Amino acid sequence: MTVSVATPSWTLAGHRGSCRRGTFAADVDLDDPASGLAVRSSPTDTGSVHLLGLDLAARCPPSDHWVRGSDITATYEPSDHRHLRATALWRQHAGESDVAAWQLIASAQTSLLDSDPAVAVVSSIAAADSSCLIRGPAAATWSRLRADELPLSGVTAVLVPRPNAAAVLVAAHPGDAPHLTASWTQGRIRLVCRLFTEQLEKGVLLRSRVLGAVGPGGSTAWADRLLTDFHAAPPPLTT
Repeated sequence: MTVSVATPSWTLAGHRGSCRRGTFAADVDLDDPASGLAVRSSPTDTGSVHLLGLDLAARCPPSDHWVRGSDITATYEPSDHRHLRATALWRQHAGESDVAAWQLIASAQTSLLDSDPAVAVVSSIAAADSSCLIRGPAAATWSRLRADELPLSGVTAVLVPRPNAAAVLVAAHPGDAPHLTASWTQGRIRLVCRLFTEQLEKGVLLRSRVLGAVGPGGSTAWADRLLTDFHAAPPPLTT
């Protein structure tokens, strides 16, 4: 029987947030949003999984940040030609006791009449090899991807099994149109979801979401359940 537990809350100290979920812990440095959530399965597990980093193509500290329950949010205004104002909201999820899941809900707007709002959601996973499972926008089953088939593009979900460690899921929402690309380098799988690739007009707010999770190795059932819920969720502007 699957056990469901309540959604935990974030704690915030300066620009650093942290949370716990069962045996997993996650930390985020809001001064470095591109590094995303550093997810640990034990106190000695450092740097093996980074999920849902927001790469703004420019480094800057948050202009504002706050915690509200299961959400930690930061606003960024890079000092470049785009006049971009981007918000990163990392949201924890209640659910199965042996699974930890988060969404990054990213938004962008500009004060210019016409601007390039492109950002990327990046995840980096240490793995013994580059074998992973993938699903496309309309696929109901997983397909295995071999090392010599990377890089890839055009998929919406990637599941990275890891021997003797938690499996890692990253998924783009098919209703938001972006797909994932994956590459393999120096013992890590790097997953990138590019958002807001079309020109943005002043007064328009763009918003999109990407899912990241860790769960039991050797099974895809938990990932299937998460994806079903994720795909059925309404757009974040309506919640």
